[in-house]
Amino acid sequence: MKRAWAQSLVRRRKISRIEEGVSDAAGGCRLGVSFGKESELYSFPYPHPMNKSRIELFAGWLGSAEGVDVIRPVSATMEDLLLFHTPEYVSLVRESSRLGEGFLDYADTPSFRGVYEAALYPVGSTLEGLRLVLEGRLDHFLNPVGGLHHAREGKAGGFCVFNDAAIAIRRALSHPGIGRVAYVDIDAHHGDGVFYGFESDPRVIIGDIHEDGRSLYPGTGRATETGTGDAAGTKMNIPLPPGAGDAEFIEAFDRLESFVRGFRPALILLQCGADGLGGDPLTHLEYSSAAHAYATRRLHRLAHEACGGRIVAMGGGGYDPANVRDAWSAVVKEISDSDWSR
Repeated sequence: MKRAWAQSLVRRRKISRIEEGVSDAAGGCRLGVSFGKESELYSFPYPHPMNKSRIELFAGWLGSAEGVDVIRPVSATMEDLLLFHTPEYVSLVRESSRLGEGFLDYADTPSFRGVYEAALYPVGSTLEGLRLVLEGRLDHFLNPVGGLHHAREGKAGGFCVFNDAAIAIRRALSHPGIGRVAYVDIDAHHGDGVFYGFESDPRVIIGDIHEDGRSLYPGTGRATETGTGDAAGTKMNIPLPPGAGDAEFIEAFDRLESFVRGFRPALILLQCGADGLGGDPLTHLEYSSAAHAYATRRLHRLAHEACGGRIVAMGGGGYDPANVRDAWSAVVKEISDSDWSR
């Protein structure tokens, strides 16, 4: 592991070249991955499943990966948080972080000393990747510890303190030329914080494949939920039954891709949670990493055809370290592949 971190530290020197609009990935897509010692801070006390041990194998793989610019994680500001969250909730998290006790929701998301500061890194790092992509300094970006899609405007949920995906959507929609954003979520759990945060916003196209809410938290994401008001028809939920594997996922994803393609988004956000792979201790799906490779390959192609290649990916869930490594390494390999048209 020490060798992997040393290699990653060397790779971080490439960030200065990214800031100059230059990449070493000649002939390929320019991919940045946010990773560093700060990535370990968003870790609930053992034996909570959302702890830093789940990302260790991916960290080792990333240390030897080619064609990747490893970028130091960035902390968010209060201004960033308030793009989506209420001032009252942010204050509650800060006070709970000082005390270091209790829960930030009904029982899934415990507080600990420093949880506020730790939770700033997933948000800030996703926003940094978004900035680099929108400025054209990178084509694609992955924040492995981002994708905290359960947090609502005024409360935590499902291990998620602040919702970096929702905050990134708000930031992206304020950028000139970004009139429509696609949010694609393949985590085993329904991305309820994002979905209900933008349920009535027609500028946000949502495609979410997840385990049926009748058998898994948060119990939402019915196929009949397709958006409200002016946004009716801009959302797609595809719940899959427990035990669904690659074949069922690919069939669902083909439908989702066609749906998203019809809206011609200017930016794609991908939440690529690894908890749908077989053997995850919290879920009941049976994907292999081939599902993540397939979804990323298809979105990679769509991004280059529709929105100048702009993809910002976030890791999301996943509680088996080998599954996390396999799923996220598949994502990295696909979006760094120069042959996106295949």
